[in-house]
Amino acid sequence: MKRYRFPLRSVAILRAHRELVAREALAAAVRTCTALEVRLNATQRRLTEMEQLRAACRSGHFRPADEVSFHYAYRLECASEAELLRQKGVAAAEAELRRIACVEANREVKAIERLEAAAIAAHRYDAFRAEQNEFDEIAGRRTSRRRAILS
Repeated sequence: MKRYRFPLRSVAILRAHRELVAREALAAAVRTCTALEVRLNATQRRLTEMEQLRAACRSGHFRPADEVSFHYAYRLECASEAELLRQKGVAAAEAELRRIACVEANREVKAIERLEAAAIAAHRYDAFRAEQNEFDEIAGRRTSRRRAILS
């Protein structure tokens, strides 16, 4: 019997490549989310420190120039936090889209793998039947030779 060759091999290769690209894109999106989370935590820590410093400074003398510059720095940190929150939301949405694409690419690869497994099983079954037919034919020839010799 002929050697087995899967006719959809090129499709399987393309789908595996798409899955690899989807996984890499998902990994990049997750890394971006993680980096934004780290930056956001650092910004929130700085805001907390600034709030504590501001509360501690209220017990002393009031210095308007210092208060204005501190308030300006605090507002910049608040704006930075808001921007990081926005970027984190966008990155999380992008990561979710990448995850969905990765799952879909994996489903496509699994479908091809199931088709290939079924085709291999059918090929093995056909090979077994052909081999069995050959054995039956050989056994039939031997039996007919014995009958011819005995007669």
